[in-house]
Amino acid sequence: MPFRKSSALVLAAVMAIALPALPGCGPQLGGYDYNAGEARQSFTVYRATATEVREVNINSNSSSRQTAGALVGAIAGGVIGSTIGSGSGRTLATVGGALLGGAAGAGAGDLTSHQTGLQITVRYDNGSEEVIVQGKDPYITPGQRVRIVVGANGTRRVEPEY
Repeated sequence: MPFRKSSALVLAAVMAIALPALPGCGPQLGGYDYNAGEARQSFTVYRATATEVREVNINSNSSSRQTAGALVGAIAGGVIGSTIGSGSGRTLATVGGALLGGAAGAGAGDLTSHQTGLQITVRYDNGSEEVIVQGKDPYITPGQRVRIVVGANGTRRVEPEY
């Protein structure tokens, strides 16, 4: 069954809807985010006051999302391009669609490897200070009383004290 222009329009619509959602696919590093290996583990809790909070960028070192995005974009762009024109014009449209789709997909994949986070300076009740970087959820404000949750491997997370 040949690929029809209506199918290309549906594929383009699906890509237009899916690409903006990709940033939500990245890893979450907030104060309430745990991985499966941390479940049913013991944590130590310290109390402190947040003294300074700054927004920072948390970047992943992994390029796998960018590669996957480029691959999916190139395939989709090539398929859509192949529905345009005939003969050498169709070949040119297919190649052009694959190149543009690959570039768009790589850009969308790159978006998923970034997250806005917080650099939180805390002052423990004993007077010592520490800086902890985590995702924005929960949002911590200067002057807020917080709990520092420390895992067995030394990881720290900041959450509001209730």
